[in-house]
Amino acid sequence: MIRINLLTADRPTSKKKVAAGAPGAFQAYLFLILFGGGALLGSAALWWLESARIADLDTKIGQAKKRQAELQAIKVQVDQFLAKKRILDAKVKLIEQLKAQQSGPVHMLDEISKALPDFVWLTSLDQTGNTVRFAGESNGLTSVADFISNLQRTGWFPKVDLVSSTEANNVVSFALQAEFRPQTPPAAGSAGLGVVAPAAGKP
Repeated sequence: MIRINLLTADRPTSKKKVAAGAPGAFQAYLFLILFGGGALLGSAALWWLESARIADLDTKIGQAKKRQAELQAIKVQVDQFLAKKRILDAKVKLIEQLKAQQSGPVHMLDEISKALPDFVWLTSLDQTGNTVRFAGESNGLTSVADFISNLQRTGWFPKVDLVSSTEANNVVSFALQAEFRPQTPPAAGSAGLGVVAPAAGKP
């Protein structure tokens, strides 16, 4: 009697299916391995780029700090120079002011001496600010008038007033008050007028 086992006849077919499915699993594992390796390589490349970028920024920051320190030192030197320059400018300005103040009385005395006619002499001179007071004597009121005119012609004494005058023994004692303007330059030819004018008033 012959028996046929149908179940055992199907076993080779199932083995073929399992064997046929093995290469697909291998490909999947290989794909996962390649994908993971690519991801790791990509991450490593990004990390390297960022590290290089950070290192470059650190270098630039160090150079910038060094340059800032150099500029700060230069700024300190410039500030010191400007401070010294301000001090020197103040000293020069003070010296110029002192010279101007000294030149005022010198010009005033020079103009007064040029404006004095013959037979007129001063006994006192007093200055308060721009106000100058004269006291003197003369041989007559004509010479006193010439002295007033000469002072006004100089341009340094735009206003001259006769305060008082008395005559005794042919001698006139007089007092004048004038306004002195040191900032006004003398008029052209005023010195010559101050010398020539008294000749017409000589007795």
